[in-house]
Amino acid sequence: MLLRNQLAALLTIIFSCHTLAATPSPDELDSLFAARGIIYQQDDNGGNINTNEDATIYEGILLFQKRLNDTNAASIKAVGDIVTAASYDDARDKAETVSAATGYNPGRFNIETRWKYRSSDLNSNRFGFNLHASYGQEYAYRSTGYGFGLSQSLNEESTQLSAQFQYFDDTVRMIRFDGSKETDAPRDTFTSTLSLTQTLSPVSLFDLSWVHSKQTGMLATSFNSVVINLPPNSTQLEIEKAPDLRVRDTLSFRYKHALGKDSVQLGASTYRDDWNLQGHAIEARYFYRIREGRLTFEPSYRFYTQKSADFYAKQFDAVKEYQTSDSDLGNFDGHSAGVLVSYWSSTWLTSQLSNYEIGFNYYQRSDNLDFYWLTLGWYTPL
Repeated sequence: MLLRNQLAALLTIIFSCHTLAATPSPDELDSLFAARGIIYQQDDNGGNINTNEDATIYEGILLFQKRLNDTNAASIKAVGDIVTAASYDDARDKAETVSAATGYNPGRFNIETRWKYRSSDLNSNRFGFNLHASYGQEYAYRSTGYGFGLSQSLNEESTQLSAQFQYFDDTVRMIRFDGSKETDAPRDTFTSTLSLTQTLSPVSLFDLSWVHSKQTGMLATSFNSVVINLPPNSTQLEIEKAPDLRVRDTLSFRYKHALGKDSVQLGASTYRDDWNLQGHAIEARYFYRIREGRLTFEPSYRFYTQKSADFYAKQFDAVKEYQTSDSDLGNFDGHSAGVLVSYWSSTWLTSQLSNYEIGFNYYQRSDNLDFYWLTLGWYTPL
C-alpha cells in the first residue's frame, strides 16, 4: 500500500491527457492493441523524518480491445509492477521475521475487463454504456472493483455528457511498523465522475468534470508510524491513525485551442476533503506538430499547492486520536515539467499506422521529495 496514493495521483497526471487508446480519428469501439512501460523513481531528501521514502517502480501496461460488431466492443487491461521501496521492504521483512506472515503475492498487479456499447453512427446523438470489473493485489493490499458508465452526445456531437460510477471492495493487510500482524481490515470506496465536453468553435473546446469519492474502513497506512516526544529528551514510535470516513471532491476544467496545426491546452483543478486537506493545481500543455502532423512534441508544466490534513504533523507531543506524518497529507508545493514525443509510422513492428511515444517528467516538491518518470508507449489498430 506504500506509495499507492501518490503513484495513483501521478499516473492520473500522466494518463489524463495521454490515454492508451488515443488515435488521430478513431471510433472508440475499434480493435486495438497498446502497451506502455513506466520507470518511476522517488528520491527522499528529507521529506519524512520518520520514514525513508526512496522508491523505484517499474510498471508495464497492456491493453487489448476487440470490436464485436457495429455497436459493441470488449477489452482487457493488465498492469504489473515491480516495487522497491525502503519502508515498504522494511515492513515486509519485519512481518516475515516476527510474525512469519507471507504476502498475498511478491509483486503488484491489476487486471480489468470492460464491455462497451455505443449506438450506431446513423444516430447523430449517440448513446454509450460500459461495464467493467477489476481485481488487483500487492504485498499488503487486495482490491476488487466494479463499475459502469453512461455517455450521451448532443447537438450533432458538439456536446458530450458522461457519468462514471465505481465501487472498490478492498482489504488492507494489517502489518504494523514493528512487524506485528493484526486482523486484516476492510476499505470500501465509492467514486462517481460527471463530465461535460463542449465544442465552442471549430478550433476550441472545454472539458469540465467533478469527481466525488467516499471511503470507509481502514484509511491509514498500516505500517506507517509517528514520533511522540517524551520529556525530557526521549521519543517513542506509535502507529498512524486516521478517521474511518473520508469524503473527497475534485473539480477540474480544461480548455483546448488550435493554433494552426498546433494546439494549446490550459487546465485548473481544486480538491477538498473532510480531513480538511485542500489542493489546487494549474497546468499548461503545448502540442507542436511537424511532418504533416505525424510527429508531435508536447511540453507540459503543472503547479500544485496543498494544505495539510488536520491531524498531520512531523512530530507529536502526545498520542492523539488521529495522527499521521505521511508526507502526502502534509503542506507542500509541487512543480512538474515534462515532454512527450509521439510519432505515427507504419514502418516499425507492423504495417498498420501505429503510434510510438516516449516521455519524461520531473516533479519537485517543497517537502524535499523529488520524482522522475520515463514512459514508453506503443499503440496500433488491429
